[in-house]
This record gives sequence, C-alpha cells and structure tokens, in this order.
Amino acid sequence: MRHWLLVGMALMASLATAQEAVDWSPLVEKVMPAVVTIVSTDARDIVQGSGFIISSDGKIVTNFHVVAGKPTILARRSDGSFLVIKGILASDKANDLAILQAGGRNLPFVPLGDSDGVKVGEAVCVIGSPMLLEGTVSAGIISAVRELRDGRKLLQITAPISKGSSGSPVFNRKGEVIGVASFILSEGQNLNFAVPSNAVKTLLRRLGIAFSPLPPSPTLSLEERFEQAYQEAIRTVQEDHEALRSLRLKDIAVAMAKAGQFDRALQVAQKIENARSLSSALAEIAAAMAKAGQMEEAAQTFQLALQVAQKIEDALDRSWALGGIAEALAQAGQFDRALQVAQKIEGAWARSEALKEIAKAMAEAGQFDRALQVAQKIEVALVGFGALREIAVAMAKAGQLDRALRVAQKIEVESDRSWALREIAVAMAEAGQFDRALQVAQKIEVALVGFGALRDIAKAMAEAGQFDRALQVAQKIEDAGVRSWALKDIAVAMAKAGQFDLALQVARKIEDESDRSLALSGIAKAMAEAGQFDRAVEVAEMIDDLIKRLQALADIIVVKRGKGNQEAAAK
Repeated sequence: MRHWLLVGMALMASLATAQEAVDWSPLVEKVMPAVVTIVSTDARDIVQGSGFIISSDGKIVTNFHVVAGKPTILARRSDGSFLVIKGILASDKANDLAILQAGGRNLPFVPLGDSDGVKVGEAVCVIGSPMLLEGTVSAGIISAVRELRDGRKLLQITAPISKGSSGSPVFNRKGEVIGVASFILSEGQNLNFAVPSNAVKTLLRRLGIAFSPLPPSPTLSLEERFEQAYQEAIRTVQEDHEALRSLRLKDIAVAMAKAGQFDRALQVAQKIENARSLSSALAEIAAAMAKAGQMEEAAQTFQLALQVAQKIEDALDRSWALGGIAEALAQAGQFDRALQVAQKIEGAWARSEALKEIAKAMAEAGQFDRALQVAQKIEVALVGFGALREIAVAMAKAGQLDRALRVAQKIEVESDRSWALREIAVAMAEAGQFDRALQVAQKIEVALVGFGALRDIAKAMAEAGQFDRALQVAQKIEDAGVRSWALKDIAVAMAKAGQFDLALQVARKIEDESDRSLALSGIAKAMAEAGQFDRAVEVAEMIDDLIKRLQALADIIVVKRGKGNQEAAAK
C-alpha cells in the first residue's frame, strides 16, 4: 500500500511539475482577441457567461444555458468593443452548446481541435470571465474523460471554473480549443467539466455549417474591392422601398462620381425615381466633375439637373431641388450662377436657405464682405442668423477671431449664437489656444452645442498630438452620442498622425455603429495616404454598412489615383 501511495505521489508531482513548466503567456496573448464575454438579457434578468469566436465571419460558441430564451445578446471583446449578435445559428441543449452569429468581418478566431485525441494528464488552460472578471486565465490538466450513459462525453479538468466561466474555451498547448467549459460540481473540490470540442463540430456539421474556420477574404485589388462593394450595394438597394431606394441610389451615384467614374455615376442616377433626389444627385455629380476639371461636362450635368428640377410639379419640392443645385454651384465656386438659380426659387424659406449656403461658400472662399451682403438679402430672419453663424465660423477658421466674435454678437437666436461661439472656440483650439478655447466653450448657452464644442476641441488637441488631453476632454462630455463622436474624431486624428494601432484600439471602443464605421473609414483613408493601401483596404472591409464601405473604398481609390498621378509627374 505504501508503495502505491509513493507511486501516486510521484505521479502527481510529475504532473504538477509539467503543469508549472507550461508558459501559457504567448498563447494567451495570441488567442485573447477571440475570447468574448457574453451578456444576454430579457425582461426578468441578465445572464453573463463566456464564449469564443471560431470563424472570421463571427460565429461564436458558448453554453446553451447562457443564451436560452434571451431576446437580447451582446458579445464584449477583450478590447472593450461590442459585437451585436444577429441570432442563434444552432443549439444543443443536451450538450449545453449554442452557436451564435455576430455581425462583423475578418474577426480574429481560434481553431477547434480534436477532443478525441486528448490525454489524461494533458496540460490545458481556460480563458473566460468568471464573476465579471474578464480575461481571467486558469491552468490545469485533463484529470479524466467521462463517458455518460447516453454515449456523450465530458472532459474533467482541474483548471478552476467559476460563475461566469460558462462557455469559456479550454485550450491545449497548440492553441486549439478542445473543450467548452460548462459546469462544476459544487459539492466537490475542483471538479470542473467541459463539453468536448468535437460536439461543437458535430452540431455544426448536422446543420450543414462547415466547422473549419472561414479564411479571411481573398486578396483583391482596390479596384476589385470597389467593384465588389458597388455590385453588392446596387443589389441590396433594390430591396428598399421607393423613397429610401432613391436616397440610397443617390449616395451610390455620388460615391461613383467621387471615385471619378462619372459615366457610371450618371447611369446610377438614371435609376433614381424621385425627381428631387435625381436633381440633387446630378448636381453633386456635376460638382465632382467641376472639381476634377471637367468643366464642360459639369456645365452640361448642371443644366440637366436644372431641367429635372424645373419639371417637378410640386412647388415646394421644386424649390428645394433648385436650392440644392444653387448650393452645388456655390461649392464649385460658380457664385454668380448660383445666385441666378437662387433667384428662381419660389419658396421664401428654400430661397433663404440657398442664399445662406451661397454666403457660406463665399465666406469659406475668403469673400467675407460679399458673403455679408448676401446674408442681408435673406428674408427669413432665422435663416439669416444661420448665415451669420456660418460667416463667423469661416472668419474664425481664417484666423479673424475678433471679427468673428463681433459677427457672433449680432446673432439674436441663442442656438445660432451658441453654434457660432462653438466654432470660434474650435478655431482657437485649432490655433493651439486650447485654454482660451475651453473658456469660450464655457460661455455656450445650449448644453448640447457646448458638448459639441468640447468634442471639436478634443479633436483639435488630438490633431496637435495631445492625445491624452484629448481623451480627457472627451470623457467630460456628458452626452453619450457626442462622446462617441469625439472618440471617432480622436481615432481619425491618431491615424492621420500615423498611430494606426492606437487609432484602431480607440475605434473598437466606440459603441455607436455609425461612428465606428466613420472612424474606420477615416483610419482607412489615413492608411492609404501613408501608402499602406493593402492595410487600408483591410480596415475598409471591417465596415459593416455596405454604402459606407463603398464610400471608404472610393476614398482609397481617390488617394491611390492621386499618388499615381504624382509619381507619373515626377517621372
């Protein structure tokens, strides 16, 4: 008896020594981005567990009991960002397994190993979120492989499992998931059990889903990516109702024009059924042509936009369509013609708005006196104050801060005055006068506008390289939406400064999907401007919204084309 006791003690000592000898840190660092915390809720309670991503398109494995009957499910990643769960692809109550589908592209994932090949005594580690302690790592061994009466198997492990660890991946030394942590026996000490990974494979195979992780998207050229995004956007837009379809087709047409594909932009525009959206699309295409130096084509397209607008039967829609054309002309620097179009607008409000946009364009071109003259012709007082606000903003951006403050003081409407002060504060911040900018921001009467000022000041600080101070100012913003927007601006500024990894970290923390998409678009463009076109395309592909992805790819094409022209000129 003593002999077998000594043998057992020696065996346990050897296993303990083997366990202690394993350095899990390289593996943990590699796989942590694919481990998630699962939070599911219903009207009665909130359940928290763990899970892990098994494919680049967002398939997540967790325990059935973590998500069963819960209409709302979120997955929080190790960097603090969230993945929205679109639905439960598959479930196996007997094995306590569920396969979730999250939104996302090119996500980090971990491979499923062969659980039939595990050996008792093999070293393993578990990564999960016990008791809300995200990213907790525990190590142990396979202490037994248990076969149940119905033929199912369980892996008994010594790695500790606590409440919240349900659904955690159990890794072998190769970094393969060989089990899914499921439950403990509270009556026993360190009796923890995991469902074998092959049960996950069986569940996926039964539903016709390949259990092999999906590889990243195939390498395509920028032009191929753009074409792919265009075709996908055109295909999906056909599912929208008429009004929304016209607006989305307009956005697609403008993106095509931005990328220099004017013929195709016009072809898309021809599919727009709503006349007001059509005239607006044509006007923006014409403006893009003018910026590209195609003045004759721009003139013809502007004329076509006018013809469409003038045929609109509804007077109000006709007025707003003409206003959009006047604005596009002004943006193209054709101020006289813009004023001529504005004079044809029947509605006083639409005419006033058009004049405001013309005054703004003039002020942005440095024609402040002429802009003030146009502003005086505006009939609707509220719109006139808005024009003064835009002029004050342009003056502030041009460095004429004192003159900008004098114009702002003439604004009687509190909201417009607040907006003007906001932009003046931002101009001060952009000039490096951060303390003075914050002082002006404190004078802003409208709270939300004040938050916007702080957002833009934070952006200016970030663009000046003061990232820590920018983040501090952003955290002072009480409104969640504006704070999210501020983080987007900071992330883009970081990217423009070449801090791409830091920018992506901040972008992943943005909860608002739209702001996160804009941040990724800005980062992709900055990467392209730095010549990192492949990486820029990868970031653009992370954008879920099809049209925003198309627009981001268009920006990359513009940058690449510009660099190509520069290289050709240099030769």
